[in-house]
Amino acid sequence: MSGIQKQIFDMLMESQYWPPEQMLAYQRSQLSQLLHHAKATVPFYKTRLDVVFKKNGEIDWDRWHEIPIVTRADLRDRRAEMLAAQLPPGHGESKSFFSSGSSGVPILMEVTQIWTVANYAAGQRFYKHQGIESAKVRATFANKNKVGEPLREEFYLKQNLNKPKGGADETQEIVLNRNLSESRTLDLLESKNVSYVFDITNNIEVLARANLRRKRPIKLEVILGFGQSLTLEQRNLFRESFGARSLSIYSSEEGGLMASQCGESFHYHLNPEIVLVEILTPAGKPCTVGEPGRVVVTPFFSTALPLVRYDQGDIAELQPPCPCGSELPVIGNITGRQDQFMQFPGGNRSASGLNQKMLHENLNALVFQLAQVETFKLELRFVPANAENLINPGPIIDHIRQLIHPELDIIFKPVEKIPLNPGGKQQRIVCEIARQN
Repeated sequence: MSGIQKQIFDMLMESQYWPPEQMLAYQRSQLSQLLHHAKATVPFYKTRLDVVFKKNGEIDWDRWHEIPIVTRADLRDRRAEMLAAQLPPGHGESKSFFSSGSSGVPILMEVTQIWTVANYAAGQRFYKHQGIESAKVRATFANKNKVGEPLREEFYLKQNLNKPKGGADETQEIVLNRNLSESRTLDLLESKNVSYVFDITNNIEVLARANLRRKRPIKLEVILGFGQSLTLEQRNLFRESFGARSLSIYSSEEGGLMASQCGESFHYHLNPEIVLVEILTPAGKPCTVGEPGRVVVTPFFSTALPLVRYDQGDIAELQPPCPCGSELPVIGNITGRQDQFMQFPGGNRSASGLNQKMLHENLNALVFQLAQVETFKLELRFVPANAENLINPGPIIDHIRQLIHPELDIIFKPVEKIPLNPGGKQQRIVCEIARQN
């Protein structure tokens, strides 16, 4: 761990116990620096932040909620205006990367070295609490190699797995080609003595179902899911298949590591030292505890491309304080934008209540995808779990028609593989008809 990484990590280990008033004072100091920087160096914010600036240059925090919310469309269409003309001292160089684009057109992000370091330190705090050891091998997945080219080999190593250096922060990681078959992926996890698997939650579910069909299922210690919420069904599946405990983080390319799961509960502790997370009503007011609202974020170290009150595109709820002893704010019931709406003449419909357990059982499938291919026609694509693959269509048809639309024609379509979306995710619900105005 570098010097600045250790400094931030040590602060995070202390700040998780700060009383709320001390955390608020710290957040406002960080926000004040970000707002002054954005107003002075970023054309997009030249007048946009005027509402909170007093004549003497101080911030009127009572008017914070009057700052207009930044949308993904702003980030897509006005990126040149949102880039800082210069960076604050000590923030290092910036780098560009594309967000996944799982909800639409990919976004080109720009982050500084200090942004990366701060998010890394927050991740290390989470790993320490969860007992994730750096000496054990973890597996992640990618479509590209170290230099950004399409990954042609089966895997590459971020550390030499045969000759670990043994330092306290020497992470050993094998990066697997995301396009490998499930059986080959499982073989590599076994042969490389992998203890931890970090991947998009739905993708791990497919792997877990394939593992149950092996004569000798492999065992793992921890599954860490991200990009999609972790369900109770998935947690039970991962324990049955891998014997693993399941953890989850709430992160995005725009917001960074916003929250981490506490133990094996279903709630998450925010990382308020590196990002302000607001949960807002449709009217833009702060939600009360247990009230669902949209997630709006302001990362403190996003100085190359500041995001002041950015609409994350998710829904979440504030939760009561956690009994674990941490003073970090708690959120839960996070729902993302991974599933698309289906379009009908009377308006859009959501399939968020889809009984996935029932579909898996009656399809006898490894993975499935529900695709709207015409207004009243759905394809239920599925990868058969075995050669016989006896399906029971009746309960599935009844459930889908009741949930989505009673006039639907449902076509069962076995396939060899369901492609991942641009973000590398197993997307269960897609709309493939032209967008209706």
